[in-house]
Amino acid sequence: MDVLARMPLWAVGLDYGHGTGHGVGHYLNVHEGPNGISFRNTTVAKEGMCVSNEPGFYKEGGFGIRIENVIICEKHPSLENHLCWKNMTVAPYCRALIKKEILGADLIKYIDDFHVRCLEQLTPFL
Repeated sequence: MDVLARMPLWAVGLDYGHGTGHGVGHYLNVHEGPNGISFRNTTVAKEGMCVSNEPGFYKEGGFGIRIENVIICEKHPSLENHLCWKNMTVAPYCRALIKKEILGADLIKYIDDFHVRCLEQLTPFL
């Protein structure tokens, strides 16, 4: 998964100098193992595992940006014997910071669907 998260940056000669994610568990430690998302971590993802999902980019001397969502490993809703990740974080992205022209239609749909979910889940609390 670490490689997949880095591929869009690698395609333009960039990278980030940290792991893509770390375990999140019941003790609420910052980096609770055994799971994580990095080239150093070889733990196999299992249903119920939670990890942070935090790809980012830092321009030296300029700025940095990192998404820090928490995701949970679940059974895939339609593919038997497959797992998938569900975003547990319910906070919309700032659309002003998104360059839609560099995203594919699938990512734009993902963001739009995610924002609908955030609206549905957060509206009762507003």
